[in-house]
Amino acid sequence: MTVLSRHTFPLLLLCACTVLAQEAPKAQPVIGASASAAEKKKDLAATLSTQREARTMRLSIPAPRGLIVDRHGVALAQNRVVYYLALNFPFMEKATPEMILGHAKSKISKANQLLGKKWNLPDEKLISHYQNRRWLPLVFSTEGGINVELTPEEMTKLKPLFDKGELLPQPAYVRHYPKEDCAAHILGYTGWTRRLPEGPIVDGDPLFEEMEGRQGLELSFDAALKGTPGEINLLFDANGELRSEEVLRRPSPGRTVVLALDYSLQRHAENALKRHARNGGAMVVMDIRNGEILAMASNPSFNPNEFVFGIRAQRWDELLKDPRTPLYGRAFSSEYPPASTFKIVTALGALESGKITPSTSYYCGTSLLVGDRYFHNHNTKSDEGNMNVITAIKRSCNTWFYQAALDVGADPVTNMALRLGFAERTGIPLKGEGRGNLPTNADHKILGGELANIAIGQGAVTATPLQVCQCMAAIGDGMVMRQPLLVKQVQTISEVVVEAFEPKIKREVNLNPIARDAVVKGMVAVVSGDGGTGRAAGIKQAQIAGKTGTAQWKPAKDQNLAWFTGFLPASQPVLAYSVVYEGRPGERVSGGAIAAPIVHDVFTKYYENAPTDDPLLAAMKDVPQALAVDEGELDPSAVAAAAAQDAAARRALPPPPPPPEKKTVASFFRRLFRRE
Repeated sequence: MTVLSRHTFPLLLLCACTVLAQEAPKAQPVIGASASAAEKKKDLAATLSTQREARTMRLSIPAPRGLIVDRHGVALAQNRVVYYLALNFPFMEKATPEMILGHAKSKISKANQLLGKKWNLPDEKLISHYQNRRWLPLVFSTEGGINVELTPEEMTKLKPLFDKGELLPQPAYVRHYPKEDCAAHILGYTGWTRRLPEGPIVDGDPLFEEMEGRQGLELSFDAALKGTPGEINLLFDANGELRSEEVLRRPSPGRTVVLALDYSLQRHAENALKRHARNGGAMVVMDIRNGEILAMASNPSFNPNEFVFGIRAQRWDELLKDPRTPLYGRAFSSEYPPASTFKIVTALGALESGKITPSTSYYCGTSLLVGDRYFHNHNTKSDEGNMNVITAIKRSCNTWFYQAALDVGADPVTNMALRLGFAERTGIPLKGEGRGNLPTNADHKILGGELANIAIGQGAVTATPLQVCQCMAAIGDGMVMRQPLLVKQVQTISEVVVEAFEPKIKREVNLNPIARDAVVKGMVAVVSGDGGTGRAAGIKQAQIAGKTGTAQWKPAKDQNLAWFTGFLPASQPVLAYSVVYEGRPGERVSGGAIAAPIVHDVFTKYYENAPTDDPLLAAMKDVPQALAVDEGELDPSAVAAAAAQDAAARRALPPPPPPPEKKTVASFFRRLFRRE
């Protein structure tokens, strides 16, 4: 029987690690003796009966985690091979602690002298390893309890020691995020399932550390990504030499998780936020036609590669204490007041109530007295005259929306918000998604002052950027709200789909065409109309429908928010988007001046850099522009005519569909016993 040097044991791992890290376990050669299995077993029996120190052990080979890729196959999470520096203990007759430590420390000292390091292990660990696990390499390239990877230059310097068998390059595969901080809050990160055992070897012990998901999709899809461990049988003689190995079961790589994300669009969004929203911000882009989330960016971000070997306590503390909270996925977790972007909801609810129409005129003054309190317009210096809903959206006139909401009451506004997805999680497969908040009459009686605040997206109304984008996707479609899709499918290494997440309708919204048409005209006027508040969002490649928003966010710190949200192309919507910008303490912000340019930046770069055969570009090509109707100011004589038009328009409005029933204990029992 051919005897393997025990120093070839790391080469066995290297072969396995290299192949597995590349996700190609096919035709994996078995490294070891050429003897038959029968000869091995015969020799093994003889060896065990005559040599007290001989050992056979059955160990687990951790499976490589599956890939996480974008919709085009761009790898966002994968595996790579690393090398640690390890000790190799020979068998020492009547070994004493002094003998064990003398051998170990002499080898460690040689490595440290070559590399200029101060690597070491506690005496107790060295002695324990020899007594219990000396057949296996012992990694000592550690700092602060974390394994340190050898660089190629260090490997070259250590080659003489490797050749003599004094030290071993111990291979393993680890998680790698090739795009670094890109989509970090979505991907999450991994950690070691457990430390390697230190006591006597038992069957099933892993050859090297196993990984598990800790956050993001790494956690949500951990079971699919893990794969199935393999198993190997090893035989060592009394001198600790590896005599044979037999792979009993090859590890099966984990599944590949295919995202709906478009890496290019995700990167454009992240880069724009880094330039324009350094203090904090988020952007979400969805495909209106199927609900796929094409980008979901949060800034600031972090590099998940920092977690691969185990993050150092000091660095973890820095991330936790960073006032900009880089570990927080703002796009789907942060609950912000939606500010004037919510005026779109107020307008739709008011119009569908039948109590006002697209021709209804309100005077847009600098403030409005509600009860005993004045509620101000964003323009507090001068009145802007009479406006209809289109111009009110274009100019973002607070006082118009106060009056409209007070005239129709709270229910039409809050019911429309519920239809459009506010105050409920979207259901993406990420831990920590925000729910948002929406006061309704079912919670408590909404009085005039609170309703005025709700009408302009302030007060107790909150939503995540993802919820706001979902709302815009539903408005862009007009008929249905689709379930937001972050993951398209899970497939094997050979690209056999084992689980597909098909686009599906979340609910029918069936927006009244007359109401929706008026609102869309207003949103077009925001970007394309004279005096629109979001002109900075405009791009030459497509007409954008949008809405600005500026919110009081943290009054105690004098921090405000800037929003811009909408869809494009305006006349045939394909993409919905939302952007939020977190202002610094004391910073004066506005959606038109700060958030709208981010939209311009992202979509300009997308159009300029996307391949010519990109299906999204094809869907948005040669789309006619929507007409940006600008009603302008209404003179007093026009008000009477508007009243007559109102009456005729109300008769043309079909009754709105009933709002979704709020989930309460009472509603549950009504459904259970079919009581209407």
